[in-house]
Amino acid sequence: MLNDILGLPFVYPAVWLLICACLFGFLQSIFPLDPTPRPIRRDIWMDIGYWMLGPTVYGALGASLIAGGYYVLFAGNMDAAVEWSKTGAPWLTDWPLWLQALGVLIVTDISLYWTHRLFHSNALWRYHAIHHAPETLDWLHSVRFHPVNLIFHSIFANAVALWMGFPPAAIAVLAPFNVLYSTMVHANLNWTFGPLRHVFASPVFHRWHHTGADEGGSKNFAATFSFLDHMFGTFYMPQDQKPTNLGLTDRDMPPNLLGQWLYPFMPSEPQQTKVAPPKTTTVQ
Repeated sequence: MLNDILGLPFVYPAVWLLICACLFGFLQSIFPLDPTPRPIRRDIWMDIGYWMLGPTVYGALGASLIAGGYYVLFAGNMDAAVEWSKTGAPWLTDWPLWLQALGVLIVTDISLYWTHRLFHSNALWRYHAIHHAPETLDWLHSVRFHPVNLIFHSIFANAVALWMGFPPAAIAVLAPFNVLYSTMVHANLNWTFGPLRHVFASPVFHRWHHTGADEGGSKNFAATFSFLDHMFGTFYMPQDQKPTNLGLTDRDMPPNLLGQWLYPFMPSEPQQTKVAPPKTTTVQ
């Protein structure tokens, strides 16, 4: 009976939702960046819907993307592809699991950085605008992604690691870290990480990314390693300032999940946003 319950598709996200609600709800009450008391958001049920549906979309679409990539890489020899996916590349088999996981983290973060920048281009912005729409930001917003954004951002990053020969175990062991870290950087927390802000993404670092295009909206693309933004000239984290100008100024964003999934395909007026695709980048 327990195994049957645990095997239900919505149990996994529901457990993580409960864990994150307890953990980050507590942390936000102790270390808030914005201490303004706020009522329960009207769109909270939509974000819970994103949270519950995300893993289902991830699993269904991710398997297709990964299989398609293997088919291309192995010229249709799926037996060799299956063997590769089980054992990993020969040059990785002698690595301990922790080193494989670290390699996956670096590879996926580089992929996430560049696909994130790509989704800030005019061609793909409307898929990503859904994530930038909220004018307040908390831990629950970490999952608000259009399926197209999810496929070619998060799923693609893990697919790249698999195609390179990292074994599935190295990706699986990182899953709890990725959930907690992504949720943490979206939380309403005043953490800057001090000198380590130049190495790791913090909640304040990522909140600057959700500000206007004339501030940090065209900066801070890294998911975990902020040194990538230093490397590529997009690091932005002014000292002794708080990121406050969050969200979009255009009001055509639908207030429900289905409407947001259809949003990129709807006719639109010329884009008027606080957050816009990057045109120039400077290190601050």
